[in-house]
Amino acid sequence: MYFLPTSIIFISLALFTFYQTLKKREEKREKKNFTNELLVGFLFLFSGILFPFMYNTHSNLAQSTLNFLWLTTSVILIAECIIWATILSKNAIKHKKNTDTVWDYDGFCAEFRANWEYDFKKDVERKFLHLLPVFVIFFFWTLGTILDFFGILVLWGLDIYSFAFWLIITVGLGFCVMFQFADLARLSKPYLLPVWAQKWYSKSMKPDELNTFISSAPLVLSFVPFVFAPFPIFAAVALITAGADAAASLVGKKYGKRKFRENSVKTIEGYVAGAGMTFMIVIIISGIYINWMAVNVVLILGMAIVASIIFFLVDAFLSKSVTDNILNPILTGVGMWVLILI
Repeated sequence: MYFLPTSIIFISLALFTFYQTLKKREEKREKKNFTNELLVGFLFLFSGILFPFMYNTHSNLAQSTLNFLWLTTSVILIAECIIWATILSKNAIKHKKNTDTVWDYDGFCAEFRANWEYDFKKDVERKFLHLLPVFVIFFFWTLGTILDFFGILVLWGLDIYSFAFWLIITVGLGFCVMFQFADLARLSKPYLLPVWAQKWYSKSMKPDELNTFISSAPLVLSFVPFVFAPFPIFAAVALITAGADAAASLVGKKYGKRKFRENSVKTIEGYVAGAGMTFMIVIIISGIYINWMAVNVVLILGMAIVASIIFFLVDAFLSKSVTDNILNPILTGVGMWVLILI
């Protein structure tokens, strides 16, 4: 039962997310954020439900070892929640004593939109931040591989999957808890946020994120279903979501000349870059980690083609109604996974 605290935290965040979304549903529908925010809530809900099964799907762990992994993750997330609760409570008390400390979020949004100018350098920095979860994934998997090579993991009752996924999942879930606490405060009671969080938002957000959840937590949570897939699928999904999306966006904005269709900001050059990067990622990742899934060259090529086509279709036709930070990883991952299963 050591998994319960983590599951409760994520199910609770899902409920708060649903409440925040439904409370302002007319405004959310008007700004076309309603569906996306419901999906964010469901991602938190599914993560809480699936957490008990994440560490031992690929591994035959002793119950005592599994309990230790669950407990460690739960203790870290509980500590994080306590820290956030303390920060928000402290600012609530400050606000009660002095209402001049209120962050004028409406004024901030108006000024932000008025002064917004696209900056390619800042966009590159923003896309680079999306690569941090990918770095975490490959770092811990590589660390697990090294420790397993020297026979250390077996002494701890672990294997590469359980060790790497324990660290990847703990860091990833902690990341999501942090951003969702901050976002829920920003969208309901902005004065609860500390000054450093206000400054971070002012430097990192885009205009279309001012009245909704930022993409950070949903992007990471969209990887959750693929914890149960072979590692190459999981790794490819993460890299496609960050790397291929960055290629499509940056190439399209920097070098894009031909619009895909009239009145669209998306360009053919951007789509080609994104789909091409997706194809290369699947080929390279599958080749490097081919020993971790039963595939041959033909199947790898098929996975690369399917993932590229799905990436293009999502970016071109579906991302208007639902953010591609959720759809791209889920649909490309499912497409590759289905090919392996059949």
